[in-house]
Amino acid sequence: MKVLIADDDADLRDLVSIAVEKAGYEVAAAVGDGLSAWEALKADEIDLAVLDISMPGLTGLELVERIRADDELREQHVLIITANAQPSTAEAVHLAGANGLITKPFQVRELVDFMRGVADRV
Repeated sequence: MKVLIADDDADLRDLVSIAVEKAGYEVAAAVGDGLSAWEALKADEIDLAVLDISMPGLTGLELVERIRADDELREQHVLIITANAQPSTAEAVHLAGANGLITKPFQVRELVDFMRGVADRV
């Protein structure tokens, strides 16, 4: 399974990259902004996009909306990661069409469990 990681926090990108590789999956790209994430999604077959909600260029929510509107990408699995644990954020993530939400700080096990669930479907 190929995973795209998009977060403007380099430390979090590294943490998620390590978790992806330790779970036996491939990091297709690890980028720091939404526009780079969009380009990576268009250029490669990605099985899961792990997106921060707050990024420069395109936010994670804007990126999910763009993915869902794209005929080639609309079935893309998307996990949003955010520090904002407000119910309104969870609702916005759901309405945008993301497949899941993890709030920071999170347990790596949560991320791995989500990835395994996606891997079972691809």
